[in-house]
Amino acid sequence: MEKIHIMTDSSADIPQALVESHGIEIIPITLTHEGRTIREYYDITPEEYCKLLESSREIPKTAMITPTAFLDSYQRAAARGCTHYLGVLINANGSGTYQAACLARDMFREEAGEAMRIELIDSATYTYIYGHIVVMATQMRDQGEGFDAICSVVNSRLNRVEAFLGVYSLTHLKKSGRISGGAAFVGEALGLKPISHVCGGEVKVCDKVRGEKALVSGIIRKVSARVVQPERQAALLLYGDVPAARIDEMEKRLRTEIGFMNVRRSPIGPSVLTNTGPQAIAVAFYGQPRG
Repeated sequence: MEKIHIMTDSSADIPQALVESHGIEIIPITLTHEGRTIREYYDITPEEYCKLLESSREIPKTAMITPTAFLDSYQRAAARGCTHYLGVLINANGSGTYQAACLARDMFREEAGEAMRIELIDSATYTYIYGHIVVMATQMRDQGEGFDAICSVVNSRLNRVEAFLGVYSLTHLKKSGRISGGAAFVGEALGLKPISHVCGGEVKVCDKVRGEKALVSGIIRKVSARVVQPERQAALLLYGDVPAARIDEMEKRLRTEIGFMNVRRSPIGPSVLTNTGPQAIAVAFYGQPRG
């Protein structure tokens, strides 16, 4: 009989209540700030981290999870008698975490052979965009679904999920060096707000709108053009330090203008906010399969 262990990294931004109720292992990405080491998920909340970003002159640095941390996880799962192990991890194009997990898997196999089947999946995305799929995998496991069926659904979902991300302020992007001071000055003077498409392992700026009010409308247009059967799925509304009124407006328009069956809200965690800045908002959804 299969005994399945499911793991992800902290960038998945899975709410604590779901982590605990479904027995998901979270291996933390670490951040360093002014000499302090912070474990994402365990040591700081997204709300606290937004305040830190807004008040600090220094941009925290993120570090990938080490192979040793993954090897320890594999060994603990095997010691508990697990026969199958599923890990779904942050986009390999943006972090070395997935490669570290694969290296640790090879090390484990050298020690234990094929005593436990380990399947590692590159989510090719970030935050709860893949976190909600990890939760789905644990629900399938808890309902008695087999390992192969779970992996198939996870891969199928990841092959269809995408998101549009908007940023209200360029201040953080300028401070972190992701855009030049000159570009930030021009953008701020014109009131430009970038929208990025998060899809298939890439994050690309696909539009720039003028003014804060236009950002929600811009994201709504983008989502509407790519979503498939919104009436049969829930949109994920992801956010940093964004006023409640803007989040409420986005949810209302996702429901009324696009017709999503449901809208689930979830805060964006520290490792992603380190790159986007605190004033970010995103909508994730299912579109057409890729490739």
